[in-house]
Amino acid sequence: MHKIVLDATMLTALMKCGRYTDLTYGQNLQPIKGKGNSLEVGSIIHKFMEVYYGSQMKGIGKTQAFGFGMAAAELYIQGCPDCTNFEPIHDDNGGIVRNLTPDNHICTEACQLKPKCGHPINEYPGLQNTPFESEGYAVGWKFALQTCDEYAKFWASDYWVTVDVETVRSKVLYQDDEVEILWKAKLDWIVDTNQGIYPTDHKTMKQNRDNLSINNQFMGQCRIMDTRNVFINKIGLQKTLKPEEKFKRVSISYSAARLMEWQSVILPYWAKTLLQYNEQGYFPPNFNACEGKYGKCDKYEVCESDPEMRGEVLRANFYVGNAWNPVNLDE
Repeated sequence: MHKIVLDATMLTALMKCGRYTDLTYGQNLQPIKGKGNSLEVGSIIHKFMEVYYGSQMKGIGKTQAFGFGMAAAELYIQGCPDCTNFEPIHDDNGGIVRNLTPDNHICTEACQLKPKCGHPINEYPGLQNTPFESEGYAVGWKFALQTCDEYAKFWASDYWVTVDVETVRSKVLYQDDEVEILWKAKLDWIVDTNQGIYPTDHKTMKQNRDNLSINNQFMGQCRIMDTRNVFINKIGLQKTLKPEEKFKRVSISYSAARLMEWQSVILPYWAKTLLQYNEQGYFPPNFNACEGKYGKCDKYEVCESDPEMRGEVLRANFYVGNAWNPVNLDE
């Protein structure tokens, strides 16, 4: 039996394009230029939400929690030099050795196994592609912080109770003679709405659009939490809209039949497709997925180049990052 670990990001990529999946999650190739503006702005606001609601969960009042949340968002913008690209260092008999597993080795004061700041590695990487002020279609980080402030004021009288933030859940969702599929999810926010406890996903958006229910992330969260409902905490980045138009919480509901089809038919089909690609040693490209809502795929230039030139294009535009983990945690 093959044991396969999947999350919504990897499954969605696999559905879109085999080559992109292999380059990104198999070979761990990350763009040298870093995250795009939309992802960086979303990360700023996600960090604020994590600390803001996480502080309240610990019993801290909203005013102080807001201060902690803004401080965390500002640190994400500036970057922390201690945890960014940190590599464990062991002092082995006077010689510095990186990434050495300290088996049969007594660590000395010169050894540094964790960042001095105490943060997880790359928790606060700083920005590469987001300006101070908004420029054209690019959202500035100043406006991202203003949006956090507006959000906290709009929901100041919120009655939802935080149960957990940025929590990792995993569950075996399918098993047969061929495969066992462990589904992992990192949930932004779990809340008690007085009508039940539900997973809630923070979504930043530049345009006011509906969220589709055909979504691996939302269906996976429902199966992980044994519920048929998920909430979307919409955070608009439009300067012209009023707060009540920018900040909305909408529910997506699923029938038991739809969730069962996703879990017992769709999920194993794609897991077995991934196995087939691995066995054949070929991950086919899908030219219908080259452009999405954020523009062209970051691997577009690779596919556009001649086969004999692709290695050079990859070396010029990508670096080998950490091995893919569905929630970027060692588990």
